[in-house]
Amino acid sequence: MGFDGGREQDIYKKVYFIKRPKAGEELTTLLKNKFKAIDAIRDLISWFEEGRDFVVGLTDWTPPEDESRERKVSISPWLPNAENHRNVVDVIGSIIYWLDTGRDFDITFTPTAKFDVNLN
Repeated sequence: MGFDGGREQDIYKKVYFIKRPKAGEELTTLLKNKFKAIDAIRDLISWFEEGRDFVVGLTDWTPPEDESRERKVSISPWLPNAENHRNVVDVIGSIIYWLDTGRDFDITFTPTAKFDVNLN
């Protein structure tokens, strides 16, 4: 994931799966989930600081909230700084809240083409 002679290499989407623990696996799963969440937050901040255009998808698989199952948040150097910072903080807050409430959820980072962002 870098630059090759001034041309950006193909970057694929990153996905993190956070699952609720099964009986008897609570501590192991909790530790794995915390590491995954830390990795996702670290990558979010890293991609933001690198000035990448990307969409963060947060998908909640915990019933019964079917109507609010998926959220997409755009991060782009072309958005105003205040909006970008608000979006980054919102995503981090959602990850921490969902992790603390024991939800099943996915986090995806999907690169987008420049100027091809959904302006929240």
